[in-house]
Amino acid sequence: MKRLIAALAILVTSVGFANENQIILKTKNSANLETLGFQKSTTVMSPLIQEMGLHLLSFVGPMDSQKILAELRKHPSVIYAQRDHKVTLRAKPDDAQFDRQWSMVHDQSNFGIDALKAWEDFGTGGKDVKGNDIVVAIVDGGMGVNHPDLKDNVWTNEAEIPGNNRDDDGNGYVDDIYGWNAYNNSGRISDDQHGSHVAGIVGAQGNNGRQVTGVNWDVKLMAVPGASGSTSTVLRAYNYVLKQKQIWLDSQGAEGANVVATNSSFGVDGANCNSGEYPAWNDIYDAMGEAGILSAAATANNNVNVDTAGDVPTGCSSDYLITVTNSNKQGQKSFYAGYGKRTIDLAAPGDGILSLSSGGGTATLSGTSMATPHVAGSVAYLHSVASKDLNDMFMDKPGEAAQELKEIILGTVRKRSALQSRTVSGGILNLYGAAEEASSFQTEDN
Repeated sequence: MKRLIAALAILVTSVGFANENQIILKTKNSANLETLGFQKSTTVMSPLIQEMGLHLLSFVGPMDSQKILAELRKHPSVIYAQRDHKVTLRAKPDDAQFDRQWSMVHDQSNFGIDALKAWEDFGTGGKDVKGNDIVVAIVDGGMGVNHPDLKDNVWTNEAEIPGNNRDDDGNGYVDDIYGWNAYNNSGRISDDQHGSHVAGIVGAQGNNGRQVTGVNWDVKLMAVPGASGSTSTVLRAYNYVLKQKQIWLDSQGAEGANVVATNSSFGVDGANCNSGEYPAWNDIYDAMGEAGILSAAATANNNVNVDTAGDVPTGCSSDYLITVTNSNKQGQKSFYAGYGKRTIDLAAPGDGILSLSSGGGTATLSGTSMATPHVAGSVAYLHSVASKDLNDMFMDKPGEAAQELKEIILGTVRKRSALQSRTVSGGILNLYGAAEEASSFQTEDN
């Protein structure tokens, strides 16, 4: 992150303040609170750059900044006084193909997720407020763990020694360096076009001069091949994710992985999740959710009403699922995408999405599979900007916190009339709006 910040220019936003109760001032000689006329019980003055006479004046409780600034500027010991203005990253990345990533921008011609504005105002993803890594499990066909635009963001199990055929960390999995392959029960992760594309949308490394950027410029991507074939394969994949999160919670972050989201761009067309034939799906989503993991799931790539036609998993009833359909540049649901007023939570961009591909390149693909990682990536991004209260809730009451974050995502969508009768929320994913809510979240106690 330090390298990222150093590489970017910064922008002073004149309309915002980093802290409205703080003033920066330059004084003559050794001016102190008493000479300035302030009391120590209500004010603290600390040096910023002592050699230049720059100080930070912090007030306890409400203050009339205009009045105080006017008084300070007249004071004989003060050379100048200014507000503590908000400073943000000029966060348009330098990735070579970013201008083709319409889904990251919201303007007159693109109904994207407004990531560019979120990056400018809230940062570009990465660790949470306590410095913990944030992990998204890419449950798919595999992914390019050595892809040049992914490899620095791939989750690595530091407690495991590669290639020694031992379970070094005692987590039940041998040589699970980058994740776990549920197809063959091994730590071997194969490159995969679909999975690499999905992973790139979630977290291709930003501002590295290469190819594209993900919703998060710096995030950890766990590779979990196991997205098709049979329900038992899918359950083995999810179980690996759940175990790593439970280890992380039990060890207070010392071991395991802080998985906050899974991406599931697969399913069973026309299946009734609540028929009694698919109970294991809700069970595993509930179990992951109670550990603080939200699962973003892609609905069918058919123009069907999931409310009546059914779908697994997007017709399932777990409170920890976020079910996603596909929208285009014009903010309309793609024709080849499922919908449902009771079952499909929201839309996200999925038509003509440029991301990464197998073999180290890029590709443009369309479908609900491309819409869903925008949501999974957003869950991770919101963890990076979440307030301390929300972060604390994820440690103390992870299940409740996961539901709270889901409500934030659905409650801040950009409403579209065409989606009102076709999704639960009636709108398209709005990363900026969700970031505003997550960053200012307070518990009732506060």
